[in-house]
Amino acid sequence: MHAFTYTEQVMNTTIDQPTVTTLTSEKDAQRLAEADRTIVGNGRATSLDVRELLVNDRASGPAYRIAVPVDQVTAIHGLMIDLDCKILNPDVVGQASVDSADMLYEQHVRLWLDRDDVLGKAEVRNTGGGLHVLLWLDPPILCTGGEARQWDRIARGIRNALPGDPNVSGIIAMTRPGGALNTKYDPPRLVRVLREGQAISREEILSLSRQMIEEPASTWMRLFFGDRRQSPCPLCEKGESLGVAGKWNCKCYECGYVNAAALVYRFYASEFLTKLKETSHG
Repeated sequence: MHAFTYTEQVMNTTIDQPTVTTLTSEKDAQRLAEADRTIVGNGRATSLDVRELLVNDRASGPAYRIAVPVDQVTAIHGLMIDLDCKILNPDVVGQASVDSADMLYEQHVRLWLDRDDVLGKAEVRNTGGGLHVLLWLDPPILCTGGEARQWDRIARGIRNALPGDPNVSGIIAMTRPGGALNTKYDPPRLVRVLREGQAISREEILSLSRQMIEEPASTWMRLFFGDRRQSPCPLCEKGESLGVAGKWNCKCYECGYVNAAALVYRFYASEFLTKLKETSHG
């Protein structure tokens, strides 16, 4: 079962908040982290490792303290796509984009977002080793009954518009606030906002969801290449062009018909795809 099987199924279904420590330099980050160095070294969450929920009251704090299950979500303020540099294929995005989230944004993600009216309104944060693409909702989506689970499925479908981490949660995914400290790294890294976002409506989110449901092949071709046809074919890298040939298919005279999900697979490192396949097969 490939990584997008679940997505295909989904697409066809219709506390007090701790103060966020704002840092201004890498020197500040190292100084503040030193106080908690022993705990960080033992791999435990600390008060310095601040996360931010995108639901309910948008609580901030250590992940273990603010996490909520989907069934307890009553308001959705944003959706997130998590782009992790280390799971990407350097042969496709370039080694510079694997080594630097700034480069990943400048060389690829900025272009992808600019090609879509909804994704183009996203905020982008460099979290230290990747990018959080944030779609902020105004007004927030209020959930009653089983609506949170429906929106969780929508969020999981939308996140596959880009080659993000498919293991990340849907509506209960957490971001890191701009100016906070990512203590997964030694020395710690600052979270920086690379792109300011704009408010997105419920209708716009549903429009993007419909694109992924009804035209996944066309949507991926447009986002990644800016057109329904790309020459040479990015899959076989030969002289023939690759074009949209149906809802889920693209066609190249060399490759033949291919599942359009291959357009996304190509961005992932082979090691990551192997682990994903092993996880899928239990």
